[in-house]
Amino acid sequence: MMLIRLIALFALSVFCLGFGALYAWNTVLARQAETTHPPIGRIAKVDGLDIHYVDRGTGPALVLMHGINGTVQDFSETVMDDLARRYRVIAIDRPGHGYSERADTAMDPAEQAAVVHGLLAQIGAEQPIMVGFSWSGSLVLAYALAYGDEVAGVVTLAGAAYEWPTPVDMKYRVPTWPIVGDLLVNTLPLPLSTLLAEQSVASAFAPEPVPDSYDQAPWRLALRPDSYRANAEDVRLLKPFLREQSARYHEIDVPLVIVTGDADTVVSPTLHSAALHEAVPHSQTIVLPGAGHPLPYSHPDVVIDAIDRVHRLAQAADTRAVTVSSLREYR
Repeated sequence: MMLIRLIALFALSVFCLGFGALYAWNTVLARQAETTHPPIGRIAKVDGLDIHYVDRGTGPALVLMHGINGTVQDFSETVMDDLARRYRVIAIDRPGHGYSERADTAMDPAEQAAVVHGLLAQIGAEQPIMVGFSWSGSLVLAYALAYGDEVAGVVTLAGAAYEWPTPVDMKYRVPTWPIVGDLLVNTLPLPLSTLLAEQSVASAFAPEPVPDSYDQAPWRLALRPDSYRANAEDVRLLKPFLREQSARYHEIDVPLVIVTGDADTVVSPTLHSAALHEAVPHSQTIVLPGAGHPLPYSHPDVVIDAIDRVHRLAQAADTRAVTVSSLREYR
C-alpha cells in the first residue's frame, strides 16, 4: 500500500509540475502577444462593457467586424488605410476579443450586434456600411435585420450565414466545460500554437500561399484564456442561432454584396454565400477562383472593391428614394 501511495503521490506531483509549467508558459506567451499587439484605438463604455475600436478617416461611415481568432488589427494591417481616404472607417473588437470586454453570459451574434449598435450611436456613426468577415457575417446580417432603416448596406466576406451539417469541433466545445475547460484554456492554446500555427494558417489560406501581410496578424491575442473561451462560446452558439436567423434573410432590403473564395474550406462558399445570394434576390456576389478563407489578407483589393460597390448601390438607392419622395410631394 505504501508503494502505491508513493507512486500516486509522485504522479500527482508530476502532473502539478507539468500543469504549473504549462500555465506559466501560456501566461508568458499571452503577455508577449499583448506587448506585440497593444491596443491601437479608443475605449468606449457600451452597456457596461469596455469596447475597443479604431476610428479613422472621414466620409460615409464604414464598420469592419472581424471573425473568429481576430481583432481590429485584421483590418488595420490590410485595408483600413486605403479605405480611410474616402470613408470614416470604424473597426471594432467584438465583445470578448482583442481589448473589448464581454458580458458574463455568452453573447450570440444579435446580442453582439446590439453592442455594436450602441457604440455607433454613441460615436455618431450614422447609416453605416456593415462589413463582416467570417463569423461576423452572421453579425452584420443580424444588424441589418434588427436595424435595417439605419444601415446603408452590407458586405459579407467569406461570411457564415447558415447552419452547417457537421458537429461543432471539440476544440470549441471543451473550453465551455466546467473545470476541464478552465484547465485547457489556461495551459494549452498558446504553447500548442508554437507547434501547430504554421500548418493551421496554411490550411486556412489554401490553396493560395500565405501573404506577407499575415506576419502582422494578431492571432495570438485570440489564444489568451478569456479570448479563447469567447471564441469557443461564439462558435458553439452560432449553429442554433443561424438556424433561426437564416429564415429571415428575405427581409433584408439594403444593398448586399457577398464575397467568397470558391476554394474556401473554412466557411463553405456553397452552403453559406451561394445560399445567401439565393435568399436575397437583389444581392450581388463576387466569387474568387482558387481563393481560400482570410480574404482581408489575401485579397484586400477585392474587399475594397466590394465596399465601394455597396456604397454606389446605396447612393443610387438613396437618389431614387429622394426622387420618389419629391414626386409624391409635388402631386
